[in-house]
Amino acid sequence: MTENMKRIITISCFILLYIAAPAQTEKHINDFVSDSAFRHAGISVCFRDADSGNIIASHNKDMALGSASVMKLVTTAAALETLGPDFTFITKIGYTGSLNAADSTLNGYLVIKGGADPTVLSEYFPDHQPDITDLWAEAICRAGIKKVKGSVISDARVFDYHPAPGGWNWSDLGNYYGAGAHGICLFDNMYRIHFSTGDKGSRPEITAIEPGIPGLTLENRLIASGKRDNGYVYLEPYGSHAAIKGEIPPDRDDFVLKASIPDPPLLAAGLLQEALENRGVDFEKRPASIRLSPSFVYKHRSSPEMVVLTSYSPPLSEIIRVTNTESVNMFAEQILKYMGYVYSGDETATVESGLEATGRFLEENMDNTEGIYMTDGSGLSRSNALSASFITSLLHYMKSSRYPVHYFNSLAEAGETGTLQYYFKDPVFRDRLRAKSGTSTRIRNYAGLLTTREGTDVAFAVLVNNFDCSSSEVTESVERLLKNIINSL
Repeated sequence: MTENMKRIITISCFILLYIAAPAQTEKHINDFVSDSAFRHAGISVCFRDADSGNIIASHNKDMALGSASVMKLVTTAAALETLGPDFTFITKIGYTGSLNAADSTLNGYLVIKGGADPTVLSEYFPDHQPDITDLWAEAICRAGIKKVKGSVISDARVFDYHPAPGGWNWSDLGNYYGAGAHGICLFDNMYRIHFSTGDKGSRPEITAIEPGIPGLTLENRLIASGKRDNGYVYLEPYGSHAAIKGEIPPDRDDFVLKASIPDPPLLAAGLLQEALENRGVDFEKRPASIRLSPSFVYKHRSSPEMVVLTSYSPPLSEIIRVTNTESVNMFAEQILKYMGYVYSGDETATVESGLEATGRFLEENMDNTEGIYMTDGSGLSRSNALSASFITSLLHYMKSSRYPVHYFNSLAEAGETGTLQYYFKDPVFRDRLRAKSGTSTRIRNYAGLLTTREGTDVAFAVLVNNFDCSSSEVTESVERLLKNIINSL
């Protein structure tokens, strides 16, 4: 056999493999969508070469479906590219009015000037300034203040006073995953209600609330029953009367429901004033917020604000890692709104300005922005939708963006971290799959980056809405599909 014949045979084999791989992938997709549990489902699937952007195989790739938390991929991509991985949120502590050095009396107010930092006293950053309220209090004491004619007042005007985006369900607002975006945040805008539960059918007893929420009344209508957490807290933002309904398991010494803090800025003011009172500082008035005391702005407009301490969040890259790996809705909403603050240049940001900022990022950097309908930053609203073609296009763009390592490292690792910790445990996925999951009622979506046996990076999206089986069965089907793709490409 001549060298030319060998070369021709080699090239022919390569061409046959190149043609066969996508055909085999199409077969795997057809097997997936033919599952009887999906006969009523909407499915959008796309596999795209992450480097070239070429589509390898797809099914209904342009069909826009409910996104759930896969929408966080859009929000965090825009934020990372717009603000940069080293960006930090800031909070300023200071005072307004006049300070009499002779008797250390402040004829004015102490002010927490919020900068939308979502990480203050966050459980996701336990080592980042865990004593931050003490640090704030110590800075005020070092400024020589021992008596305050006013109080601590929180200024959260960097965001508007509508923390929950339009389209969020009433049943979500009072629960931890429905914690909205505020100009001042703390404790992930979440508190815990501890219960002791007795026999099946009995009324669980509330044993503790952490942290305590002044003025909050809890109406307990829970029943001890079942094996899962089916308890829900119903409370609107800034409300004071919460109704707790549903079922939680019986015979538990300490069962915890997580709920959203109704007014984080006001709670922050209260905690700082308490920390100062414990240090002997006297106040004539109760803690307040500018939302509740709008006249404060006009009364002290001409008075210079003295800053005694500025605190900083961890870098944005770390916040985005938590946002995507752990799927924290509140972080995503904070990020979205802050982009609106930067984009609009207004004193106060809104969800709308955040959406405009994200839309501008997409239009300036992507060839095609069809197939996305975005109404919030987290994907909690059922009005959100996107297509598999769109989200894989975004992943392809981010592969060659300024910060690809920060972005893709923010995705959960198969079988190891975050929302994928208990899924994709097959060894084939180890070090080969990172993804963002999206889960809601009758929605189970996955999108991310996988590496095939041959070393090809593939951007993928598998979106499944309105299925007839359990969510875990959908995930098992997705696992089979992705395993086949890894082994065949």
